[in-house]
Amino acid sequence: MRQFLSLLALLLLSLPAPAQQARKPHPFIPSIPELTEEEEKQLDEIIDRFIEFDTGKLRGAEGQQALLAFQKLGPEAIPALIRGLHRAAAINHSCPVTVIAAKLQRFFSATQDIKMLDFAKDEVGAVRATVHAAVLRDLRFVASNRRNLLARAGVRPIGPVPASLRTMTTAALIEEAGKERGERLRGVLTELGQRNGDDVINTLSVSATSYGRENQQTARTSLVTVLTKLKPEDLKAKLADERSEVRLAAVRVVSAKGLRWGSELIPQLDDDDALVREWAKETLIRLANRTVDFGPPRNATREQRQLAMQHWRTWWERQGSR
Repeated sequence: MRQFLSLLALLLLSLPAPAQQARKPHPFIPSIPELTEEEEKQLDEIIDRFIEFDTGKLRGAEGQQALLAFQKLGPEAIPALIRGLHRAAAINHSCPVTVIAAKLQRFFSATQDIKMLDFAKDEVGAVRATVHAAVLRDLRFVASNRRNLLARAGVRPIGPVPASLRTMTTAALIEEAGKERGERLRGVLTELGQRNGDDVINTLSVSATSYGRENQQTARTSLVTVLTKLKPEDLKAKLADERSEVRLAAVRVVSAKGLRWGSELIPQLDDDDALVREWAKETLIRLANRTVDFGPPRNATREQRQLAMQHWRTWWERQGSR
């Protein structure tokens, strides 16, 4: 029953919320919603059951379900994952710490939220575990390096969304997105990241290419947040979307969640958008635990891309994952 409730809670977190019940952003991580105390407890339970599975205490079908629930966790679970990292670090067993840290690294590498990275550096730095010191040090380095990269690119921390925006309907926010500019627009785009629907995705994809750099980055971050909440079949469809910004966001979600979608990612190596190709290649390399890199190079010709796709397909088939 506890396991069923945990999985149910996870599914409920991904359901679209009515506009009048739009969630406030997390106080320390503006790009994710603030969860209720009960939702946080359910996430803690999912992570604890994964730790039991990863240390061999939970086996069979129950263990596989615990693993599946853990793998489905999205960026909204970052605070819970860091709490789980603290608990796992107290165990003299390297596997849970390594896996949780790897999942957090994927989220950190994909985010545009500077405040998230500041939060992560402080919280991970508070973990006291000499046995796992190297893993924790590497995780803090990823967060710090990503933060510095964003700062050099001129990305400013996401500010709090005004209460007036949080109470607006999704339709009204979409209308505002076509009128506003500057800081006000960033707030609108950030709040849209907490909403759902094709109209939201369309507005964010347009905003990701239409305005100044900071607003483009905010729109891309919100687009990733929205796509993170999609069901697997809907996320797969976004990989073939006609809009390059949507395809890019979909690949980033696959990367952040650590999904083993080799067959779905390989076609992206021939995408018309160079960023989509680069993200797909890097995600496949991570999927291979960095043991192989079949390319293609950044400025590859169409023939080189096709050859790289052929090598990746052969490798993927050998994994027995399809």
